[in-house]
Amino acid sequence: MNPTKALKLKGFGIMFLSSSLMGGIGAFARYIDAPGDFIAFNRSLAGLIGMTAIFLATKGFLKVRATKFTPSLLLSGVFLGLLSSLYVISTQMTTLANASFLIYTGPIYSTVLSAIFLKEPLKKSMIASLGAVLVGTLLIIGIINYTAGDGFTVGLDLDPQYMTGNLVALVSGVAYGLYLFFSRYRTDCDSNVRAGFNFLFAVVTIGVILMFRTPDLSGMDSRSWIVLAIAAVVTGFGAFYFLTVATRILLAGELAVISYQETIMATVLGLVLFAEPLTGMQALGGVLIVGGGLSQILASTKARPKRADGPDAVGAAPDREPTTPVQSAPEPAPVIASTLTADPAEPTAAPAMASAATAAAPAVAAPTAGTRSSRRTN
Repeated sequence: MNPTKALKLKGFGIMFLSSSLMGGIGAFARYIDAPGDFIAFNRSLAGLIGMTAIFLATKGFLKVRATKFTPSLLLSGVFLGLLSSLYVISTQMTTLANASFLIYTGPIYSTVLSAIFLKEPLKKSMIASLGAVLVGTLLIIGIINYTAGDGFTVGLDLDPQYMTGNLVALVSGVAYGLYLFFSRYRTDCDSNVRAGFNFLFAVVTIGVILMFRTPDLSGMDSRSWIVLAIAAVVTGFGAFYFLTVATRILLAGELAVISYQETIMATVLGLVLFAEPLTGMQALGGVLIVGGGLSQILASTKARPKRADGPDAVGAAPDREPTTPVQSAPEPAPVIASTLTADPAEPTAAPAMASAATAAAPAVAAPTAGTRSSRRTN
């Protein structure tokens, strides 16, 4: 096999693994008797500890010291913490499918903000993507519904069982969009350095929230602590580590497309492990959101593909904050990172983390821009 093609296949496999791990945070959260923000704090803390170990092993702190610190590095970390916290909370209040689909509306908000503040052109294809995601969101929440007797209906008579959780997931998508937006100011920054700053400020942000909202840990038994430790390592540091490896191989658009697999993983886990309902209209809404996000990626990366880790490119200016940022990939957020996260339109590059989330993806990596983080830094 051609060495280049083999390397690409390896990158796809690694990114698939990363987004799959990010998509699992919601399922882990169901087995932990603790608030979602406490779970998100430990997830981000595991990522920070892991990045510190990498920096110590590779003398990476030299790059950290050489990087010019700017407000965008602070704000991207703050919103990574918010999206991660809100996403995990939403997975405990609504279905895993709803939570993962709604956080992936983030790249659309990032597109709108970029058009307003960065004067990026809002093309017809982008407007169509916005419309698809908007309709998809209304279908999942239940504002638009369909029954055999009444046909299509539009109203605010929402299902009280999942309404609050859906709204929290939608707000996590807004935080994801802001994470992606501010991440795009520093596409020149080394991917590991940016991840380190993101985890640091995500930990600080969630830590401040926990200071004013003391979590009730009375229900935490030995099983919960063990599951929490595994979730933090697997969906936090593990998912991000594989995302970092993938960013060295794949282009931003390729990373972002695969990061959407996090929504599929979350949906499957919800159906298999918890028998969660997924109506035809909600499935259609998910297809519209994913389709709108993917079309954004293809449109934004078709003209000028760019690697997710811009600073590693020859001639990159490591300490300059560009006046007109280019789109980059998600870190999750997630997801992340969805998802993170997502870098995670980490789903541009997560999140997802959304997740990076989805995602921090979410981690990892997620969409208008390119990588949950996504993750739903889910």
